[in-house]
Amino acid sequence: MAQTPEKITVDLIVFDLDGTLADTLPDLTAAANFACRSLGLPEHTPQAVRGMIGGGERKLIERLVGPDYLAEVEEALKLYLDYYTRHNGDLTRLYPDVAATLALLADRKLAVLSNKLQRLTQQTVEALGITQFFIAIRGGGPDLPLKPAPEPLLALMADLGVAPHRTLMVGDKTPDIAAGRGAGAFTAAVGYGYGDEETLTAASPDFLLQRLSQLPGLLAV
Repeated sequence: MAQTPEKITVDLIVFDLDGTLADTLPDLTAAANFACRSLGLPEHTPQAVRGMIGGGERKLIERLVGPDYLAEVEEALKLYLDYYTRHNGDLTRLYPDVAATLALLADRKLAVLSNKLQRLTQQTVEALGITQFFIAIRGGGPDLPLKPAPEPLLALMADLGVAPHRTLMVGDKTPDIAAGRGAGAFTAAVGYGYGDEETLTAASPDFLLQRLSQLPGLLAV
């Protein structure tokens, strides 16, 4: 764990989405297994899909079909995206304390930065009913690399006019922490999401939270 002041002063807090603000795994698993089932490929348990999350939709599908069926990636991705678009939010739920914590942070600039496609990121946040908390909602697209690259976070900070040393990146997996550190921001890992605590600790976030409700206590007034 990195050494940080007891409290930090930040103007912008950037949140990952899947595994940080919301448990999207049930909807991701349903879409993944629809694609597999449609192509006659083996289906996967939620726990297995959880381990495949990260790096965007194409990486998920590549892991899903496995090395023996890479020729099916394009069709599987199309099936996955079609199903997920139609059912995004059906089974997705906010983690405990998320809405209340976001409300407590209303005096700061809040943003979402996900590797999920932009349109799906926006759709998920809208389905969860938390759009009003965020000044920006960013997902993946063709213009910038995905986390762990720092570029999308740097671009977001630049667009919002906030310096890296006044920004906190919050996420559940090591790419979130790597992106934050690479961009010069403070970092907080959450231990309840899709990463494992040992790996997160090894990534040296500035803070490790067991509940999002701990976040306001890190911030100087």
